[in-house]
Amino acid sequence: MVVGLTFYFVLFRSIQYLLIFLTPIRQFDTSTSLLLNELCSSPDDISSYWNKHFWNKLLSWDAVFFIKNMTSKSGKPQFEHEYAFSQLWPSLIRLIVGNNNENIYHVLKVAVVMENALFYLSAIVLYFLTKKTFSQNKKQSQFAKSIARKTSLLFFLTSAAGFLTSIYSEPLSFFLTFFGIWSRECSISIPVSGQFDCPWRHWFSYSFISTTCFTLASLNRSNCVLLGLYFVFDLIELTKNRRFVKAFCFPLLSGLLMFFALIYQQYYLPYNTFCPQRGEWCNSRLFSKKFVTKTSLYSYIQGHYWGVGFLKYWTLNNIPNFLLAVPNIIILVYSSIYFSKIYPSYNLKPLVWITRALVVMVCLFAHVQILNRIASFLPLHLWYLADRLVKTSGPKQMENPKGDDKIVKFYIYWLAFWIPLQTVLFAAFLPPA
Repeated sequence: MVVGLTFYFVLFRSIQYLLIFLTPIRQFDTSTSLLLNELCSSPDDISSYWNKHFWNKLLSWDAVFFIKNMTSKSGKPQFEHEYAFSQLWPSLIRLIVGNNNENIYHVLKVAVVMENALFYLSAIVLYFLTKKTFSQNKKQSQFAKSIARKTSLLFFLTSAAGFLTSIYSEPLSFFLTFFGIWSRECSISIPVSGQFDCPWRHWFSYSFISTTCFTLASLNRSNCVLLGLYFVFDLIELTKNRRFVKAFCFPLLSGLLMFFALIYQQYYLPYNTFCPQRGEWCNSRLFSKKFVTKTSLYSYIQGHYWGVGFLKYWTLNNIPNFLLAVPNIIILVYSSIYFSKIYPSYNLKPLVWITRALVVMVCLFAHVQILNRIASFLPLHLWYLADRLVKTSGPKQMENPKGDDKIVKFYIYWLAFWIPLQTVLFAAFLPPA
């Protein structure tokens, strides 16, 4: 299994990096060149062969902000809007490079290696998570292995494409999310006659490992806050079964720890850093002597600098961006229907609702095309694709696909077109982002 996954991972990444190398040197946006002129002490470094033809192209779009935070002498962002980008991921890279973070290319190379390592390890964890999820008994073990292999391979073909060749924070959240879900999956007992339970012997793996993973994933990427719905679901189930002590010691305690960590990062730290001299959002406190404001710093930055907000993206000029997101919207919606009605699986209920919540949140509040980049932190649609591919592996069944199988076929065709295209667009610093 590991050998096969490693081979395909190296193959897919090699093709992507070759496309980046072959992309024209001149980028559409000047942010990269301006950044390099600011941070590099020697112009010769910028114009050296490999830097010019390869490494410089990886500093496109948000990678500009990530590399600034990674090479920051103070360890903090320079400008307010840069706080919108993960502080956990740059801190991890600064920890690895140590005092040698002034050489931008050294930091970039270390970050790219870490990006790929986390992406690869996420696929390994996803394999074991999938195998655990679909092997409810010994009869299903071979079926679970088949789905696990296909899921991990499909994960490499993510629609995030070129973004994951660079130094984005997504792979860290992928790894933490999958590991957290796997730990939670190992900690619960599959219900018989509706008796959902969390055995006491699994308290550490549930309330420490899963909670830590979900919390760090959320601190790294804000969309991962939806993982807290696992704790809400488990709390409801345990309360419904009158297991009140377990309801407190497992999901309620875990949910509160995750909640307070987010309050600390989103409200307490920003308020003590910027307020009251910053004004604006600082002055919108809900309580006269407390740090809790009507909006968090992250929400303020997203709304003020990027125009994020309820239905703000629903304009005529953004129709092309909605069209770009349509394939993932369809596959996420259909996967949630598939695993709730057509192919009901009790232990997937929380993930079904998390997937639905992600689609609603992105479509109504965010720049909708980012769904192509962030959707892969949830495995439900990958399980949908893998399940149909395993069940329709015969040649005759794939000749005239119908219903779900037709959706799967077109989605895979779209990935074959989108991944190389988006990789080249990223390297050229061309939209869509």
